[in-house]
Formats: sequence, structure tokens, C-alpha cells
Amino acid sequence: MRTKSQSKSKNWHDKVYFGLHYDLHAQKTDTELGLRVTHEMLRKTWEKIKPDWIQCDCKGHSGYTSYPTKVGYPSPGIVRDALRIHREVTEELGIPLVMHYSGIRDDVAMKHHPEWQRINVDGTSESGCACPRSDYVTDMIIPQFIELIDEYDVDGFWVDGDIWATKPCY
Repeated sequence: MRTKSQSKSKNWHDKVYFGLHYDLHAQKTDTELGLRVTHEMLRKTWEKIKPDWIQCDCKGHSGYTSYPTKVGYPSPGIVRDALRIHREVTEELGIPLVMHYSGIRDDVAMKHHPEWQRINVDGTSESGCACPRSDYVTDMIIPQFIELIDEYDVDGFWVDGDIWATKPCY
């Protein structure tokens, strides 16, 4: 039989309750991403409300990232790397930073790589959704996760939309 302390995980998320979720979903039409984000603004706000963790957007359902990715498709409207500022302030305050990431739903990648699209039972393709058995996972999702870990030292991921966007791929 396991003791209470043995069954408890040592992960940071075991000790948190209140977090903030920034659900941006960057688009091709955005023109000022990160323009008004400053260290001082984030620090002042977070010191006031004292969140246990921050969840910052990095890729929405359109497939565009809100940070300057080298792997995928950054929104052309990125003015300043807001994700870098979020990471720096969360590190200063000792707050974990989690990424909001749209998984299987990705309009822009499916336009560039139609071979990654989900195939329906009738043989038609699903334009905005990837087949999880395609190279999308190994050529886009995993490399972007590695990029976010290596470049921003993020503490976790929340994959958005896969519960409703994932269907059988034939």
C-alpha cells in the first residue's frame, strides 16, 4: 500500500489553484500582436492578483502562432515577442508558464500541407483538421513543442480543441 506522500506527485501543478488563461488565437489579419505588452504592466497586474500560474497563447485554431516561431507559421502581425515578455516576468515572479496550443485544428498548416489533412470515410479531406497519423505530428506539433521548451523554457502545455476536432482519419 502506498502512503499519502508516495501517491503525491512532485509536479508544480500539484500546488496551484488560481491561474490566468490568455486565449488569443492569433490570426493572419492581426496587426499589433505584443505592441502593448510590457514587463511593468504584467508584473504590476500579476503582483496585484497573485496567480499561481499563467497560461499564454502560442498557437490558435487558425494555425498562426502569436510568437515568432521558426517551425510553423507566425502571424504577420507580431510586433513584439509577447511570449518572451510573459516568460521573463513569470520567471522573475516564480510563476509557472503554460502554453495554450491548438493541436489537430490548424487551418494554415493544412493549406500548406494538404497531405496532412484528415480523410473522411467518403474519401474527402477535412481542410482545417490534421490526420493524427500524418506527418503533422512529427513535423509540426513535436518540433513546435521542442522549440517552446528550448526557447522559452515553458512549464507545460494545454492542447486546445482536440476533444472536438479529432475524428477518425481513413
